[in-house]
Amino acid sequence: MSSSLRSAALILLSCFLLVSTATAFNITKLLGRYPEFSNFNDLLSKTELVREINSRKTITVLAVSNDALGGLSSKPEEVQKAVLSNHVVLDYYDILKLQKMKNRNVLTTLYQTTGVASEGQGFLDVTHKKDGSIVFGSAVKGSPQDTKLLGSVAAQPYNISVLSVSQPIVAPGMDGSLSPFASPPKASAPAPTPAHKKKAPPPADAPAPSDGPTADAPAPSDGPTADAPAPSDGPTADAPAPSDGPTSDAPTADTDDKPHANAAGKLSGASFGLAVVLASFLAL
Repeated sequence: MSSSLRSAALILLSCFLLVSTATAFNITKLLGRYPEFSNFNDLLSKTELVREINSRKTITVLAVSNDALGGLSSKPEEVQKAVLSNHVVLDYYDILKLQKMKNRNVLTTLYQTTGVASEGQGFLDVTHKKDGSIVFGSAVKGSPQDTKLLGSVAAQPYNISVLSVSQPIVAPGMDGSLSPFASPPKASAPAPTPAHKKKAPPPADAPAPSDGPTADAPAPSDGPTADAPAPSDGPTADAPAPSDGPTSDAPTADTDDKPHANAAGKLSGASFGLAVVLASFLAL
């Protein structure tokens, strides 16, 4: 090979190496320089998203600091991977590019490429607030837009940009809860009454409760019953009625004269008989 051809080959190889070095990046090494993102970095490795990120030529990672991860570290691994995939935007965005954007924009994330995203779960809304701040949120309708852009962490224009955000961006339904576009659950049947709260059935000999009078208990009535004499203005057979005059059992004021009248009657009868006998004897 001539020296000219050898020189040309070396130039091409050098250019290839320069291009490869410029475009290659390692998200683990980038975040490894910042201890405040160590937990986020560990989750990327645990969920194997590192390989997905490093295989891209142009990408933006929305990193969350250790003290802002909240309960994401305790979630199941599939939930962690879904949430973190929504923090990987499939394009290069630094702070200057975001500031030049219009009031509201939609970004495509790595979660959209999984084939399981539904109703905007794989997209992010970017909104400019009146106070000049920039916030992110899920593009699912009704999702909160409250994850603030805090600043830039690292960048290799125009291949990878790492931005710091205030909290994880969790699309509805991504964390295992019911998403707003899922069918509502069917109404469940009322729970059975506990055995200790159930009323005991009445005994066989006990009459069933009733709103009306029973055969053994007379119904209340405004009139007299068969067993109870009705109240009356006059005296009853057993109880003498009160009277202004004397009763047959109670002597009146003339009661003491009656024995004398009887005795007098008897004497008058005897005198009359004696007179008749005397007259008959005189007639003889």
